[in-house]
Amino acid sequence: AAWEGQVFAAAHLELALQELRMLAATLTAALGFSPGVTRLPNGFAGTALSQHALTPVASRSAASSGLESVLAPLLEQQQQQQQQQQRRALRAPSAAMVATGGMGGGLFTQSNPEDRRVVPDEPGDRQIFKVVYVVLESQYQSSLSTACKRINAGQEKVAVECSGYILEELRDPANFEQFKKDVADANIFIGSLIFVQELADKVVEAVEPYRETMDAVCVFPSMPAVMRLNKIGSFTMASMGQSKNVMLDFMKKNKPSGTSFQDGMLKLVRTLPKVLKFLPGDKAKDARSFMMSLQYWLGGSPENIEALLLNLASTYVFESDLLTGEVVEPPTVIPDQGIWHPVAPRVFETNEEYIQWLRNEHAPTIGVDPNKAPVIGVVLQKSHINTKDDAHYVALIMEIEANGGLVLPIYTGSLDFSKPIEDYFFLN
Repeated sequence: AAWEGQVFAAAHLELALQELRMLAATLTAALGFSPGVTRLPNGFAGTALSQHALTPVASRSAASSGLESVLAPLLEQQQQQQQQQQRRALRAPSAAMVATGGMGGGLFTQSNPEDRRVVPDEPGDRQIFKVVYVVLESQYQSSLSTACKRINAGQEKVAVECSGYILEELRDPANFEQFKKDVADANIFIGSLIFVQELADKVVEAVEPYRETMDAVCVFPSMPAVMRLNKIGSFTMASMGQSKNVMLDFMKKNKPSGTSFQDGMLKLVRTLPKVLKFLPGDKAKDARSFMMSLQYWLGGSPENIEALLLNLASTYVFESDLLTGEVVEPPTVIPDQGIWHPVAPRVFETNEEYIQWLRNEHAPTIGVDPNKAPVIGVVLQKSHINTKDDAHYVALIMEIEANGGLVLPIYTGSLDFSKPIEDYFFLN
């Protein structure tokens, strides 16, 4: 059900569990195994599956031993093929074949420093563009790394080199010196949620001298000094906090009250044509590119980040369109709060929809009686779901369900969990 260091998508995992149960029953009968709670073959881990592990009995019949000798080389061959497929995944000819999970030692947060730098294995004669980013949340680091690997696997004429930093890592002098070297050679810089003054000063110190020579600088919600680094073609926030700015005035006047940042930005994007029509053609195009980049960023998934990088590269880095393959997809985002289950077909925005799916479809599939099972409420962080850095969430939910419970897993993009708790945990 799991290859070394790789977590299957939850839906595939559930199917694999069913196959594993059938295989266990077959081998039990054929080889004379007896059920037991022990280790699984090949170092397979997962307490939720321990009831399906098998312990060989002390003696077997000659027929069983003969069958085992036939099966052993077949199982070994299958394992070798799986390992070869895993190694080929990151060099697959199709971007869709690239795994979205991190391959380093981070697992749950997938933010191992060994994954910080992405370099194409076989650049050939492809044109290279270089990206440097600084983010607060480690899960975005995983999403960015996967997006770059997808580009290198799927694009015939371009490839990307990427260097990434978690904001707090800039406190280390060696990291900061390497960060400055990377920025000096970058085509695109991306920053997000830089709100610590001393670290904001470091980012400005490193980026500002090269701002004009870089092809694009995208800074999403951060301190004003860092936001002023933004440069998307003719679009800039250089006057932020200093003088009149058409875009900023529009955003302030039209900021919806009582909503999260993401919901507010999405509503602003829908009304953006009101202000763009007053701007010259190039300025309107570049302002639209910034707002589109923001939408991709808020979407957070490797697919969204891939589209963000390809859009910036095709518009501002290369003089001609060198991109190949399918048309870059528009941003896909999920609601700012909702109910997310790893094997559900979609995010649910109401209790009624989720409970109907849980009781009528999911509970019977996993063999849990919805009338008797306890329901456990869990509050999740949206950014982990956005970026698909959700292995720890999947593990927790599977463990609860394996022990006979059902889960009401809600999430929010806000740091204030009171609203989703009131909306979803209290029915009356």
